Amino acid sequence: MKYENQELLDHLAVEYILGTLKGAARKRFQKLLISSSNTRKTLWLWEQYLNPLAESLPETEPGTAVWHGIQKRLGWLDDTVVAFTPRKPKLPWFIAAAASFLLLVILYLPQTTAPAFQEVAVIQNAEAKAWWLINKTGDALQVKALDAITPKQDNDYELWMLPTDGSPPISLGLLPQTSQKNLQIPAAASNITIAALAVSLEPKGGSPLTIPSGEVLFVAEIITL
Repeated sequence: MKYENQELLDHLAVEYILGTLKGAARKRFQKLLISSSNTRKTLWLWEQYLNPLAESLPETEPGTAVWHGIQKRLGWLDDTVVAFTPRKPKLPWFIAAAASFLLLVILYLPQTTAPAFQEVAVIQNAEAKAWWLINKTGDALQVKALDAITPKQDNDYELWMLPTDGSPPISLGLLPQTSQKNLQIPAAASNITIAALAVSLEPKGGSPLTIPSGEVLFVAEIITL
């Protein structure tokens, strides 16, 4: 594909944000986010356009099956089937599911104070199993490790911010493989707009370079609520 084609980049960015870009195509786009500043900028611009549209949608109450599906994907429930009565939804199911999932993230991460808005990210694997929940408040990141994580004895998972201005990725520190951890955006990067977050698999102690040295496993957007 000719990724220098802006129309193609716009199309891929929109699909990536909406979650309809899947499989190998999604992995290729995630790798492109690491290497291409124009791709990161395109993704960020489309997020600024699409996120306010989501805020304008009317509220809807998700059905029992939606909640059950969310909890199964997070590894909180087994495969027990929950009985429910089908009803006509007010919104398409995928919008209700996305809204419910984001609400669950907010409820799951405790807050000492309630900010005027919240910025959250969900880092998940190819099977849509959430590995980390991240809540960003100012320059502080509260990271919660979930049970779906594949633990590594000889490696660490490192979190990176991908700036929209084309700068190289900036390390935010090592991610917890269990429990919870607080990370801090470096002071030198506090005024840089983040296009996305990335996770790489690194040797113990983190990357020996100023950029990811190992495989980039995941890329996730920060969503403002």
